[in-house]
Amino acid sequence: MITAVLVPGGGYTTQGPLFDLADAVLTARRDAVEPVEWSVPDGLLEVGPEPFVRVHVAAALHRARTAAPHGRPVLIAKSLGSHAAALAADEELPAIWLTPILTDDSVVEAITANRAPQLLIGGTDDRFWMPQAAEATGKQVLQIADADHSLRVPGPVRRYAEVLATVGTAMEDFFAAVTANTDPTG
Repeated sequence: MITAVLVPGGGYTTQGPLFDLADAVLTARRDAVEPVEWSVPDGLLEVGPEPFVRVHVAAALHRARTAAPHGRPVLIAKSLGSHAAALAADEELPAIWLTPILTDDSVVEAITANRAPQLLIGGTDDRFWMPQAAEATGKQVLQIADADHSLRVPGPVRRYAEVLATVGTAMEDFFAAVTANTDPTG
């Protein structure tokens, strides 16, 4: 059983479509979900967001482990939430990084250092997505052509629905591999 901790972005709550998708996948699997909620203080990015993110995620992990002591913790983090990568590496937690901040070397280094399975999902039109950095982590990467920081793509809404289907399938496969204790990167 997985106990997923949903870690929001700066302006993207755990009620957003990508988290709703993750929740649907996890609920169908009968896994537990622990959302993080926060109010991002002004100036956080200037002083360094890692401690702020770490304390919120650590508290959520504590709640998740208390509620489901036999569950395997997995992080699902969006954007600002990718500053939990050092905590995930410290605890060797599997993680799905939705539009991680790959312009921050410390995030890239922490994802790379984590020995647990990781899935990075980002779009080519996201200024925080660096394809070379994503590939250099050696982790599983799902890159969406033309997708922005919310993984939205231009054109008819059908294209965004297709992106969500692709992301949802990648999540299903990742969770299945983590549950089976296999590396989803192959």
